[in-house]
Amino acid sequence: MSDNKSNSLMSFQKGQGKNTDKIAQLKRYVQQSEYIEVLEQIAVCKSFGLPYLVKVFRAEYRQRFYDFLQEHATTVAMVSLVTKIPHKYLCEVKVYYEKKDLLKVIYKDYCPVTNSSNVQFVSTNKDVWNDLSLLPETDQLKLF
Repeated sequence: MSDNKSNSLMSFQKGQGKNTDKIAQLKRYVQQSEYIEVLEQIAVCKSFGLPYLVKVFRAEYRQRFYDFLQEHATTVAMVSLVTKIPHKYLCEVKVYYEKKDLLKVIYKDYCPVTNSSNVQFVSTNKDVWNDLSLLPETDQLKLF
């Protein structure tokens, strides 16, 4: 009886190893790919012999957003344009990082993508959060 338990434990562990390898392959695939639409994500997971692993996709796209904003202080619309990750999803990611105090709105101005006014320019780079040179030029300070 103990042989059956040890055999089943060994086969379970072997299966876990296979899934670990498959998950690592899936992560590499997602990292190397442009944004994958949600319905396609399910098919991609299935092609690796895995159930839908939303956390793999979520982690990758959050990281892309974060990394982009480490290098560029810009609007969410611009991040969406460059990364091809949907704007609506990136707005959710923005809130996620704001709640963790890893993202800050550094100023508001016209959006270079939508031409809308009073749009938030954001950054995840703490070195630029208080950098006044990033603010748009204005004559307002000359009034005093």
